[in-house]
Amino acid sequence: MIRTTVVGSWPIPFGLKPRLTRYYKGASSDDEAHDVLQAAARIAMDEQLACGLDQIMGGEMFAPDFVHHVPPRLTGLEVVRERDHRAGSEGIGHYRIAGDVLAPRGTGHALAYRREKAIQPDLDKAAVPSPLTMTLSFPTDPSLPAQMENVARIVENEVLDLVSAGAQEIQLDAPFEAILALVESRKPEELVPWIVYPFRKVASVRRTIHFCLGDMGRRPATQEQHLRNLIPLIQQLEGQIDRVHLECSYTGQWKERGLLSEVPESMEVIAGIADVKAKPQERQALADQIAALREIIPDERLLVSTSCGCGRVPHDDAIRMMCNLVEAAHAT
Repeated sequence: MIRTTVVGSWPIPFGLKPRLTRYYKGASSDDEAHDVLQAAARIAMDEQLACGLDQIMGGEMFAPDFVHHVPPRLTGLEVVRERDHRAGSEGIGHYRIAGDVLAPRGTGHALAYRREKAIQPDLDKAAVPSPLTMTLSFPTDPSLPAQMENVARIVENEVLDLVSAGAQEIQLDAPFEAILALVESRKPEELVPWIVYPFRKVASVRRTIHFCLGDMGRRPATQEQHLRNLIPLIQQLEGQIDRVHLECSYTGQWKERGLLSEVPESMEVIAGIADVKAKPQERQALADQIAALREIIPDERLLVSTSCGCGRVPHDDAIRMMCNLVEAAHAT
């Protein structure tokens, strides 16, 4: 039976949305929102468990717009345009670097994992954006090169906090790195040091990387949609990353699925075949894809998942998508 896992985010429970919105707007603190964030995570995890997934996550109820809740938690940044969490990709905040970029309160990811693990003790997987992805609100700032180590250290500190909280698998979400590699804006040797930096002091956890093409209002951030430019990057991560999670949902990616045989044997492959930007595929279609993947990747190294997080998927669609994926994995 092929194992099933998730990327991270899950649809916000409708009944809790008004109370959660206060937190997203900055009207309540981490402590004040503790109970509602924990209640939302409980619903998200229960729904994932009911779908039959082998591995669940907390649903990222604290981060409705992925990484864009982080800059308001940092020092050393000045607001150019305020974030509007309600406006999706159009509401992303913009910032300029005005000093040393630091995170005295953390990024919120380890804090969330502690809330979630307190009510789901066997929760073993957590995620945090990678260093370059952390810079998505100020990617061209002229001061960024001098501040990149500070940004990387912020992610490293979050990883270490997750380890101390009991996480056994930590996933770096790295859409920015994937896009830079695909469009050949950066060479693998320029990306690898920042990808592995947060893991340099840990060896006891499973190190996972999630390469996707972004989710801008359920649209990719680039029309370059293939695997061939990612494979050299993945190969340079051998010995430093244990699992690689790749979107396989776009036509160009699926056409090049044979390249997955070139992923180093030391790594497990999570194939993101259930497309979060489309209506849920039927079970048989997913089963056919899993059968095709098994011809390329040994069963013991293969997991399947959605292409990206389900946070922007309609609630009923997310549940149906996961149920169909689980049934397809069990049927192969």
